[in-house]
Amino acid sequence: MNLISITLLALVLGGCATRNYTHYLIEPAPETNPALEEDEGTQLRPMGFGSTTAMTVRWNDGNVITEVQIPMLASGQRIVIEHTASATDVETIPATRLVPPPPSVADDTLDTAYRERGLRVNPDAPEVSLIGARSRMQDAIEDGNYELALEWCELVLARYPSHPETLRAKGSILLLLGERDMAIEIYEEVEEIETDPAVREKLEELQARESY
Repeated sequence: MNLISITLLALVLGGCATRNYTHYLIEPAPETNPALEEDEGTQLRPMGFGSTTAMTVRWNDGNVITEVQIPMLASGQRIVIEHTASATDVETIPATRLVPPPPSVADDTLDTAYRERGLRVNPDAPEVSLIGARSRMQDAIEDGNYELALEWCELVLARYPSHPETLRAKGSILLLLGERDMAIEIYEEVEEIETDPAVREKLEELQARESY
């Protein structure tokens, strides 16, 4: 190998030492976004060990309602939810008598109107169809099953505690059950939210009887 060849080879090898492999694939070499660069040292964890933060997951198909609070663990996890009885030692919550009917598109308007009035919504209570629950409550009243009708009222009020129409219905059902004092309390409560001539008249009648 002559001197010229050795000189050229030295220049090529020297160039390779100063340029990485990417340089020969893309010209110019791409820049790494700062957001993708890893910081040196210990990486920050979104949640520390022993965190009590939990994510609530609800499932409602109209027949079965399940609510699970899943702890957010930094180590990762897999959760399996069974809607049927199983031969395990896992403690379960007793099934409720009523399952809130899941809200439909038609309920969106009623929900929005309720919220726009500044009335409180309980986010911890299961979502419920106002239309569906009202229909089932009315059916129970027509069948003379006032206890069941009251349960439907309570189901709605758990989610919408200041819903005027449902509160009025609850007061009327309590009267049918012979609970006059409780009915008066409910009528007074709903009158503070939204007054109604028929309810006001009935309330005055009940209060007049109470004073005798």
